[in-house]
Amino acid sequence: MGLVTLTKGQIVHKAMSDTVGTLEILVKGKIRATDQFTSFVINVGGIIGLVESPSKEYQYTYEALEDASVYTYPYEGTDDILAMLRCNEKITSVLASQSVFITHELFSEYERLFESALFEFKKVKSDYADYPELCIRAGEVPTKFEMLDLIVPPVKNNMLSSWEYGYYKSLKEHEAALGKSYYALSQDIAIGTIMIAEKNQKLISVSTKFLTAYKKQLSRNTSDFTTTLKMIHAKIENNEKATEGNENDPVITNALAVILTYSGVDSELSAKFQDEIAAFKASETRYDTADEARLLRKNISSSFYKIYKKVFLKSLSDKDIPIEVKMFLMFGFVDEELAGEKNTSILCNIARSYVPDPEGNILLLSEWLKKVYKLQADPSRNEFDQDWETYLREQKATGVLKQEQIDAMINNPDSRLDFEINNLFSLGNRMTFGRISVFVPVFDSMNVLKPLNLAYMTSSKIKEHISKIKSIDFGVFCRQAVYSNTDIGITQVYYAEEVEPYIILMPNAGTRATLWQEIEGKKRNTKGRMLISIFNLENTEDCMIKLLGEFRWEMCKTEQGVHWNDVTDPSLTSMYCDYLQFFKKNQTLSSEQKDKLRLDLKKYNNNYKSIFISDYLAYLKFEATGSLRLNKVAREILFNSCPFSRQYREVVYDNPQYKELINHYTAHNANVSKPLQNLEFRLKKEGLEVPHELTDQIEYLAK
Repeated sequence: MGLVTLTKGQIVHKAMSDTVGTLEILVKGKIRATDQFTSFVINVGGIIGLVESPSKEYQYTYEALEDASVYTYPYEGTDDILAMLRCNEKITSVLASQSVFITHELFSEYERLFESALFEFKKVKSDYADYPELCIRAGEVPTKFEMLDLIVPPVKNNMLSSWEYGYYKSLKEHEAALGKSYYALSQDIAIGTIMIAEKNQKLISVSTKFLTAYKKQLSRNTSDFTTTLKMIHAKIENNEKATEGNENDPVITNALAVILTYSGVDSELSAKFQDEIAAFKASETRYDTADEARLLRKNISSSFYKIYKKVFLKSLSDKDIPIEVKMFLMFGFVDEELAGEKNTSILCNIARSYVPDPEGNILLLSEWLKKVYKLQADPSRNEFDQDWETYLREQKATGVLKQEQIDAMINNPDSRLDFEINNLFSLGNRMTFGRISVFVPVFDSMNVLKPLNLAYMTSSKIKEHISKIKSIDFGVFCRQAVYSNTDIGITQVYYAEEVEPYIILMPNAGTRATLWQEIEGKKRNTKGRMLISIFNLENTEDCMIKLLGEFRWEMCKTEQGVHWNDVTDPSLTSMYCDYLQFFKKNQTLSSEQKDKLRLDLKKYNNNYKSIFISDYLAYLKFEATGSLRLNKVAREILFNSCPFSRQYREVVYDNPQYKELINHYTAHNANVSKPLQNLEFRLKKEGLEVPHELTDQIEYLAK
């Protein structure tokens, strides 16, 4: 033991350099302990090194904040702490009080460090979500940062309970009273307080080290992204400050002339379309319902699709497509004055920064047409619900085409392209625009009712909304399939096969999303086709829920065939039709609920599908979170056909309206799953490979 005098600024022990071999009791002055991310102050009566482990490197650097004095004691283990305390009986109550104070400070620093790490994690995730839109504003192509997919939020050490922090906080607040009435009662009480504090300090120190390592790893994993993000922000700022005419700014002039020249259409069609666009721009009543305005819009549409086909075909073999042409294919852009200067700049940046969906499920209209043209996908159904082959057979039956012509057309890229443009493109464009009577396929600033950056439907935005819906209605894209393998003793196992649809971005600023077809041809395990405006002007969440609700209805109709509304064969559609058709006689419904149904039927023109979609929206947005909006009958049909995932079942389980439904669902799934689990156990026992269809179905039933 010895007294050591310290001067202001003197380092007592240095982190990651000096080895722990002593304990010091501070008898004068103040000492600050610091590591990379935290620090705390030790006052008179504090024990320097109590948080450290003997014979190991110091975790903290201890520096004198003012002239100070310490008594030094050897430290090789717990017995040395006890020996030091017992030979300082007169001041153990002070030492106990300061040990509590330091433990509280360490807890506070740990909490602050955790909140800091959590904030950094959330900020990176938020910035990454905004990144595609920022790239659009900067005119840059987004880069995939794979390391960001690996980061996880920080977690607290489960050895540290929240009540302990509150406990030490309360001890600190009542320090004066405890010093006289508790710590001073007995040296054993004071020593016990110090020894408990010592264990907690070491535990907090270890937890702090893990958080420190987490922050370092997070910084390494996100460094490339944060550097890129700074550059993107700098470019956006420079673009905003740049003077007009800066050579880096996108300058679009005479776009229509560029597009028409690129298309190679004949001079007659070129002149006609230029005249039509000029007349359209000049008209202040271009969306009027008068015959003249309607005829102009009709003529523009007719010319537009002819030109679009020519431009599209040329773009297939062109590696260097002019930006005006890209904007034409993506948005229906034809004229910078019609689009407006600001919108033109935004469209240009979006077109330059566009990156295709890596999974190939979310496609631009031009990308979809390419799949049809290249025979990678069959043409979509027409307005009479006929697919390509059915349409050709019907043309033969009516004498319009001969068999030789059909044989020549069926795999002819040009014929398939014409069919797709005349049906899915021209009709789907009108439907997604929303206001069918005033539709025009060219981009017009008068139709921009929402900032384009917010309305732009990126693939990541669409996937985010679909993922959220699937987190509630996990079976929305699942179809029943059959697996059989007699070699391993499986004659027949039914399983849920997930088939996500194509989502095609139509080149317009519209208000609707629509299901074009739920399957391809007659095969039930093929992808559906959904359409949505590339600039969605409505609430995107509602839009996507309604779209998937429509898919639910149409897929059920397809699976049920002629029995889709036959209540003797229970299904989503048959039960809903029965419920809406005979609601007046349903004793489960109150008079107020029946009155509401009458109004709904009138509102939706007795369209049962539309009422279901409206209920499906309420079911996912409100019922799933415990806010009841549906009547008992509708709720039961929806839950039985579109059950909530386990996470959301737990949310609503305590609600009496759902408890019985959930119990029945859980029991039913357990009964279905048991023979599958027995089969899985048998295969493993026999050393046979378990087919993924079996394990997938067991997991599906547990969702």
